[in-house]
Amino acid sequence: MLGLFLAIVLAAPVEVERVLAVVGSTPVLASDAELAELVQLVPREAGEDDESYRRAVVDALIALELRWQDLSSAGMTARVQADVDAAWAAVTKRAGGETALQARLAATGLGAADLRALIGRAAVVQAYAVNRFAPFVRPTDDEVETLYQRELVASLERDGQPVPPLDQVRASLEAILRERKLDAEIERWTAELAARTQVQRYVR
Repeated sequence: MLGLFLAIVLAAPVEVERVLAVVGSTPVLASDAELAELVQLVPREAGEDDESYRRAVVDALIALELRWQDLSSAGMTARVQADVDAAWAAVTKRAGGETALQARLAATGLGAADLRALIGRAAVVQAYAVNRFAPFVRPTDDEVETLYQRELVASLERDGQPVPPLDQVRASLEAILRERKLDAEIERWTAELAARTQVQRYVR
């Protein structure tokens, strides 16, 4: 009887880790998504349900893996100067402090080393993207004027608020435009990588 019981137990399938996607030959694991969700590496939209948020997290992890593989193939991952400590500090602060973060990790059975590795990759990719695309994200005067008129002025007038002169808000508007243009360049780069890399999603 004991031998039969052991045979049944050993034959039963055991899920060690669930694969949510495969990028090239590299899997995106459920634990990766859980770590990203735990510290909100992907901002959650207001009113977004759990299923939609998980899809957004998986999409972000796929994009990160595509970019990381591109840097790895070019031998860039060790050459990019990224402030990983600052990235970790920001995540820790968002999680409520080191003690709170460690408690949340312990409660879910996830490892701090894996989280550090994930944050480190994200920091390296972001630093590379900023350095690579910075020359292309300088806003023009026309772009600043358009943003001022179409978004800021329109919004303030709709709410009955006073409209500041353009010169007072120019720096803020330029920062918004730089961020938008940088995001657009990163998305374009990622789309090019996705077009030449086999990506299989198991979460829809």
